[in-house]
Amino acid sequence: MRLFGTASVLIALMIVMWQPISVRAQPCLQLAGLEDAIGREVGEKLEHIFAGHNPCLSVQYMPASRSEALLLSDEIDGDFPRLPEFAPYVGAKAVMVPVPLISGKGVLVTSDPAIQSVDDLGAVTLGLRRGTKWSSEAAGGHINRIFLPSYDIVVDMFLRRRLDAFLIESNNLKQYEAQLASATKTVVRQGHAYLWLSKKNEKYLPEITRVLTQSDFQTLNAYDQ
Repeated sequence: MRLFGTASVLIALMIVMWQPISVRAQPCLQLAGLEDAIGREVGEKLEHIFAGHNPCLSVQYMPASRSEALLLSDEIDGDFPRLPEFAPYVGAKAVMVPVPLISGKGVLVTSDPAIQSVDDLGAVTLGLRRGTKWSSEAAGGHINRIFLPSYDIVVDMFLRRRLDAFLIESNNLKQYEAQLASATKTVVRQGHAYLWLSKKNEKYLPEITRVLTQSDFQTLNAYDQ
């Protein structure tokens, strides 16, 4: 009887082993999301919506500059949130899922109410979060730029007058409202941000698009990346 049971287990294992790979459970796609509040909120929603789907999605959180490098080297399967203008940076190595995850504004924060645009900055020092593409593009030809690893550092330097101005997304700006109550804030950009898949995962583009479109996922009115 015990022998029969052992044989049954072996037969079952052999059946599983001989199944085509497509029939077996597929690992989740490994995505990179920004390690801030909005990145985690979107990431948790994506994991929840795609649980039980093929593909399922798993998110790890990191700085934007690192996630871009990992996407370009094929070490992750996707990256979010990114603007359509992310295209020149990834070339043919990634494709955009055409369902917006985030909608929002890019804001210029200054200590001078006379400054209403990046062009008005003159020679003053402008702070940018490292790896944030929209702000690098919005800064245009402004020469006196300082790239910093986090908005906590950017805001701290601004409050200590080591920066004259900085660019930030509207959602991230909310957590500094009390500290920046007297600062001048000007919207310099509006748009949507998306999930980008590595080229090797382009086959999943139709299914991911379908699931996002048909799910209860709602575009967050938050910020651009």
